[in-house]
Amino acid sequence: MFSLFKKTIQGLTKTRNRIKHAFGSLIGKKYLSEDDLEMLEDCLIQADLGWETTDVIIDELKKPSSNSNNWEERFNSILKNLLENSPKQKPFAQVLMIVGINGTGKTTTSAKMSAWFKEKGENTLLVAADTYRAAAVEQLRQWSNKLGFQLVANEKSADPASIAFDGVTSGLTKNIDRIIIDTAGRLHNSENLMQELVKIKKVVNRITTDIQTFLTVDANTGQNAMTQAKEFSNYIPIDGIILTKMDGTAKGGIAIPIMLELGLPVYFIGVGEQANDLILFDQESYLNGLISEKESIKI
Repeated sequence: MFSLFKKTIQGLTKTRNRIKHAFGSLIGKKYLSEDDLEMLEDCLIQADLGWETTDVIIDELKKPSSNSNNWEERFNSILKNLLENSPKQKPFAQVLMIVGINGTGKTTTSAKMSAWFKEKGENTLLVAADTYRAAAVEQLRQWSNKLGFQLVANEKSADPASIAFDGVTSGLTKNIDRIIIDTAGRLHNSENLMQELVKIKKVVNRITTDIQTFLTVDANTGQNAMTQAKEFSNYIPIDGIILTKMDGTAKGGIAIPIMLELGLPVYFIGVGEQANDLILFDQESYLNGLISEKESIKI
């Protein structure tokens, strides 16, 4: 848990510094002026918490409290209360399909997920269903050779649904614990490519319904991540979010509106390029990491 928390706080460095600086300027104040509230609002928006979530937080901070002069702790407490009934991670399905727009790190994330499950003692199979980017197959082959998991690929096929079908069939026959399908990057406003995702899902559903779809979003894109999730959800059900490129430079607050406004759980965050730099999202570590480098704080 310490390692997980340590990597989480490293990924939140930029966001935490911004928030701590803002709340640090309020030390000793029992009440917040309009200027203070405006400053906090700007800080939280800049940290990608989103307008809706920020408005709720500001309204809560305006209310009287017995702990009114410890604004950091009040902020943390408000977030925990808001997220108390947020969607939680469900057990992983046998088949996991990774989707997202170009450049969000789907292929690397697919390989890292294989490594994560392998570390848990499970056997994994990667299905290279990105038929548009030749380098994606080679990238997965290098990962599979390095980390020792199985790979199904067919460079001669231009039909990702066919490759997905063959890969999942092979994995089910071999009783593989986790079958991970890496799909091609696609813009959410590209109708043909989005329909291709629908086809892949339908084809896989013919042989198993034990499947989850995860959307990878670049934590640096901020509120665009919300748009991507909404648009992808118009075509296929999204079961969870993987936040990539949380290397400390991202405005990492985006996880909160994803959970609150979209009703989607965050499953993983990517904090680096190494195989073990994909970590399971832990809500408590994340919330504490927004304001503190210590593993826990008293509320």
